[in-house]
Amino acid sequence: MCLPLIARVVTADGDFATVALLEGETTRVSRALQPEVTEGQYVLLDRGLIIEAIAPEQVQDMLAFYTELTRMWAEEDAVHA
Repeated sequence: MCLPLIARVVTADGDFATVALLEGETTRVSRALQPEVTEGQYVLLDRGLIIEAIAPEQVQDMLAFYTELTRMWAEEDAVHA
């Protein structure tokens, strides 16, 4: 299962954007699927593509979900270890 990464758009120009991942790393990604995204927006990334813009208030909810999912996977792995 792949989970999209959460990032903030730093710059947007043409078909590409530079985004900052939550860990601080920056990378260049395609805006082909979401050409309307602009600087400052939070987005979901998958395989080098912006797949969706998200509201700032959704970021914390998504991070909490990812944390819970990671915990559940760790528990499942422990059962089968």
